[in-house]
Amino acid sequence: MTRAFYDVIVVGTCRASLLCGALLAKRGFRVLHLGHGEPPDSYEVEDMVLPRAPYTFLAAHSPAARRVLAELALHQTFRRRATAPDPILQVVLPGHRVDMVRDAAALEREVEREFPEVKRPVEDFYRSALRASAELDGLVERDVTWPPQSFLERREFARAAAHQPFDRDGDLPDLLGEFPEEHAFRHIVHGPLRFADGMDPDHPSQLRIARLTAAWLRGSASVDGGDAAFRRMILDRIGAQGGDMRLSDRADRILLKRNQVVGVRLAGSGETVGASFIVSGTDLTSMLRLLPDRAPFEELFERIGEPQLRYFRLTVNVVVAAEGVPVGMAQNVFVVRDPRRRLAGDNLLRIEVHPPDAQGRRLLCTEVLVPRSAVEDMAGFVEAIRDRVVAALGDVVPFLERHVLLVDSPHDGRDIEHRALGQKAEPPEPWTRGPATMERVHGYPVPSALGVCALPVRTPIRRLLMCNGQVAPGLGQEGEFLAAWSAAKVISRADRKKERMRRGLFTKVEI
Repeated sequence: MTRAFYDVIVVGTCRASLLCGALLAKRGFRVLHLGHGEPPDSYEVEDMVLPRAPYTFLAAHSPAARRVLAELALHQTFRRRATAPDPILQVVLPGHRVDMVRDAAALEREVEREFPEVKRPVEDFYRSALRASAELDGLVERDVTWPPQSFLERREFARAAAHQPFDRDGDLPDLLGEFPEEHAFRHIVHGPLRFADGMDPDHPSQLRIARLTAAWLRGSASVDGGDAAFRRMILDRIGAQGGDMRLSDRADRILLKRNQVVGVRLAGSGETVGASFIVSGTDLTSMLRLLPDRAPFEELFERIGEPQLRYFRLTVNVVVAAEGVPVGMAQNVFVVRDPRRRLAGDNLLRIEVHPPDAQGRRLLCTEVLVPRSAVEDMAGFVEAIRDRVVAALGDVVPFLERHVLLVDSPHDGRDIEHRALGQKAEPPEPWTRGPATMERVHGYPVPSALGVCALPVRTPIRRLLMCNGQVAPGLGQEGEFLAAWSAAKVISRADRKKERMRRGLFTKVEI
């Protein structure tokens, strides 16, 4: 028996789906948010709160992010919570250390110091990347659906993209074509991009390289409280707009009638909740598990292929005494240990350096990309990666072992290590930890919409929409805002009265 009915049920709490739910609640839809058993963004170890992953907001340059935050009236809140780090990031590899700074003259001096023999090609690369990104802004700021599916959407998208310098696949001249294949500057570019990209980082298109380079240089911001604080901002807005949040509940079945969604069944209680639309904020694999049959998706997979798992994101949190962190270490550091090896595992580190706490401790939140083949084919690989990451940290933090206080990973399934005391402790809430909680990075056989989109917003099941990081993964965090806007647009257009209200309320505000 259905006890409640909503205009929209959002299943899952990824950033894209939260933004979509907030937009729909603002536009007058009755929205219910359900959790999907996702682990929290952070976890506690004694008196410390440790993140599950590093987090830098990389979409501040994006017209899509400005549009969404403006409609949600979050632009001022975001401004108060966000700061612009300088240096933006630091890349360290054998023989080189480059600080990417905001001042153009200082950045030019950095390039001249590290790469005097290729100064002109380096400057040409950044000039070309930023110019291509600026051209893409003209398309992103248009109110179009990413990726377009219907005839009208494809026509709108084609008109908006008519004056862009890209072809339909987003091809550009090789931005790094003047550099030899093994040149160190290629690693300066690709190291940070591999962590910002949501598609297979081994095969980046030139448009993705340009856009994500601009995201780091022009759109990076540090949010006080990290990803957890940004999500709380969105959740607070959903509550303020009258949306219902039952994040401790989860759906175990999406209910269909004649290939159209009619609601969800809740796990545990068996309660059914009706809905006109369902928005899936989970990845495709998790969504398919909620359906009675995946047959409707087979035709879609024949056309665009099924996502192929490429990497896992694994985090190791290392707490050290504050005096153990070098003075010149930036907030975001990328370490390439051996340029001749694959940029994965402990050969490529992303280190987020946190400020000291009241007890004089600093957190080095370190993320690595672990190849799928290593996780699935090499016994004990995940359990061993923690020690390998700590050893790699020693390359950039001198005398690290003298200053380490605590080491833990929410992903490797091992105990918390109090290294200063020589003790181990069982983690709290072990069911929220382990390899199954690692974020996944997929490859997509047939990308669309300038080569940056993968899965469609509309699914083969009527009124079931996808709104997650797999819709526009090639744009990283910016793609989450585009997915949220596109899904909300599809639903809003189904109710013309609310669509007119949205257009009357919306005003453009810069963040």
